[in-house]
Amino acid sequence: MQFRQIQDDDFEIIADMQSKTQYNGSEYSMLYLKGWEFFNYKEMQIAFEDGVIYIRFMPHDKYKEEFDTTKYIYLPPLCTLDKVKSAYAKIQKQSKADNDLMYVMATPDEYVEILGDEYLYKHNEDYDEYLYLPENLINLTGKKYHGKRNHINNFIKLYAPDAEGSQCCFRSYKEEDYKKVMALIAGWDEQKEFDRESFDEMKNDEFKVIELGLDMIYKGCQRCFADVVEYNDKIIAFCFGEITPSNVGLVHFEKGDIAYDGVYPFINQRVAQKHFANVRFINRQEDMGLEGLRKSKQSYYPVAFSRKNAVESKLEQ
Repeated sequence: MQFRQIQDDDFEIIADMQSKTQYNGSEYSMLYLKGWEFFNYKEMQIAFEDGVIYIRFMPHDKYKEEFDTTKYIYLPPLCTLDKVKSAYAKIQKQSKADNDLMYVMATPDEYVEILGDEYLYKHNEDYDEYLYLPENLINLTGKKYHGKRNHINNFIKLYAPDAEGSQCCFRSYKEEDYKKVMALIAGWDEQKEFDRESFDEMKNDEFKVIELGLDMIYKGCQRCFADVVEYNDKIIAFCFGEITPSNVGLVHFEKGDIAYDGVYPFINQRVAQKHFANVRFINRQEDMGLEGLRKSKQSYYPVAFSRKNAVESKLEQ
């Protein structure tokens, strides 16, 4: 395979290929690969061969100890299902030629079913992504969603977001919202003035990903969106999402001020209504093993998971 450094323009080709699949995961989002430091985007490599897209990377230095048995980590090859088996065989062959250990992250179950017992698999449920039916998160119908409906109704009663002349509204993000959104994410109170220097010092991966996402919207990315809930000139909730070329709605980031009861289920439902009515699934990503996050995601009753399996070669054991 002829690998070269990945370029932003390659995501047009990636999107075209993904549109021909039923891929439910978040792995091929430009925001995901370019934003999170782990993926080391500046040194990421891509190859195209026989209708398959291959992407590999060497993790950023701070993560290399976790993967000290391999040089390259591969994303699951992006292709139609009939090409999966040969694609993994080519990765195995390439890894051997590189004197490397084969390691393919985030391989979905539908790939594993095709590959059978030819490889070794490792699964960590902390990284499985939660999938929901759009109609469930839009309508919140039935007894199991009773609590969500109550919280939303309470929020509407208290803050009247749909009333004429209300000080509360759900709307699209605007450039002038930047400081208020970052203040929300940083957890600063209303009295703390936005200080760019202090903010830059405290920024972590999450902040950088959000800034990249907002920049993508500014530059005209049609698949991405950002929305806010504003109350009395303060941003009290923010969501950044995307619709993948395989027609899955991704919620990349969601933040709310819990001082406003019901703000999380409110923005969750409004985003689903506005953006996700026609997607196959809504992917609200993984819980990373965090108990509070797990309970929150389970409370919306996922219908499936985009399971993540690491694939290694038996030949190297």
